Amino acid sequence: MSKQDRVKTSEDYVNALKKLKPNVITDRLLEKPYEDEDIIKGMNVVSTCYNYAKDPEYHELMTAESSLTGNKVNRYNYIPKTKDDLRKRIKMVHALARETVCAQRCVGGDALWALFIGTHQLDKSNKGTTNYHERLKKYLEYVQENDIAPAGAVTDAKGDRSISPADQEEKDTYVHIVKKTDDGMYVSGIKTPITMSVYAEELIVMPSMQLSEFDKSCAVAFAIQADAEGVERYALGAEVKTLEGEHAPTHGRKYLNKEGMIIFNNVFIPNERIFLCEEHKYGAIFANLFATMHRFSYLACKPALYDIMTGAAMLISDFNGTKGEYFLSNTSEKIFQIAKAAILSRGMAKAAIEESTVTESGAILPDEVFTNMGKYMATDQFPNAVSILQDMAGNLPVNLPYEGALKDKKYGKNVQKLFKRKKGVSPEQHYKLNEFIRVMVASTEGGLLQFGSKHGGGNKEAEKVAIYANNLRHMFQCKKLVKNIVFNSK
Repeated sequence: MSKQDRVKTSEDYVNALKKLKPNVITDRLLEKPYEDEDIIKGMNVVSTCYNYAKDPEYHELMTAESSLTGNKVNRYNYIPKTKDDLRKRIKMVHALARETVCAQRCVGGDALWALFIGTHQLDKSNKGTTNYHERLKKYLEYVQENDIAPAGAVTDAKGDRSISPADQEEKDTYVHIVKKTDDGMYVSGIKTPITMSVYAEELIVMPSMQLSEFDKSCAVAFAIQADAEGVERYALGAEVKTLEGEHAPTHGRKYLNKEGMIIFNNVFIPNERIFLCEEHKYGAIFANLFATMHRFSYLACKPALYDIMTGAAMLISDFNGTKGEYFLSNTSEKIFQIAKAAILSRGMAKAAIEESTVTESGAILPDEVFTNMGKYMATDQFPNAVSILQDMAGNLPVNLPYEGALKDKKYGKNVQKLFKRKKGVSPEQHYKLNEFIRVMVASTEGGLLQFGSKHGGGNKEAEKVAIYANNLRHMFQCKKLVKNIVFNSK
């Protein structure tokens, strides 16, 4: 890398993972996690952002000039300052998601962005007695200069939801401070499910909720190397071994979301990597800032996913000969319902950018009402889009013959009769499209997409709370408006 260019290659990223001490666990400790089939697929997703940054077609979109060093850095590690930065961030995530479905690296980048604003607010509130923001800037510079793709760890295990963190019988259901020293603090607890945490170099931890003074030991934000002493990372989700055939889609055969659980066992965090320590009132502020940033990212990846689903619905309709109307149904209307979701999400992203505000930290903040409403609508539409694609595809995606039978010299001719529909479409093409739809809406990976749509970045109830809180003043103005119209009109 030159002095001005801090964007590394995907090979550099993989080599950095190989240098980490083994602490990734499936049903056993993996001595070489970077050789695990499913983890490799997750690494391939992250590698895509490095490959795009080296691609002349995407280089300017994927990079930006750091305000800290003046060097060119990966846009994921760049803190947006202007509306144009927000537009480019949306375009970047959208471009990656159209290939990988979920770009994954958003979470760590969104955590850095939220901490940049949050630590500035916190230091101001503490009247300069703390230096969290300067610590964060130094850590950010380290991440930028080494083009690290950190994992953002926000969601705690949470235990019994009816009681506070401090009242939990198992204290480790929330990450919390065990002991403080002059040099730092020791933490224990669980964060789960954390995107790309089993193939990340660094972990960024933030609080997940509003905290009382009683819960102040859980008010922590920090960064730590993924293989630090006392850290264990568990790969989550079923193994995906079936997506290996010649006709398997790229998503599943090459790319895969692999979530992880992080266990902190009395892990030491040095002062320079601590960005929140017992300031319990900022638990909700940090969590809400992250939620806004991450939901903004959803307004890029969800339209990409809806675009893919729209294309799949159009193509399967074409292959099956059901274009236009058929008995008691209208294919065009169904396809419109999926495309509509993409249009609404993109529109909300544009509104969030247009109404964004620059904070005192210098970082820009997307409008919280439009961001949360966009994520709410994207989530709300997803089950319907899945249902429509399942309906239009029929039963074939989940009842495909074994791929070997399709090509078998003895049985292949009979199997290929199943796929005889529209003239000019080969059995192999039909098989591949139906297998792609199966992966999207009727597989372990498809289930992860559905759960992620509901819970990633917070569920719909959390989004409604954010919308209501940030729109309350406008709602009261609406009430006053009607009172004037009804009671004060001449």
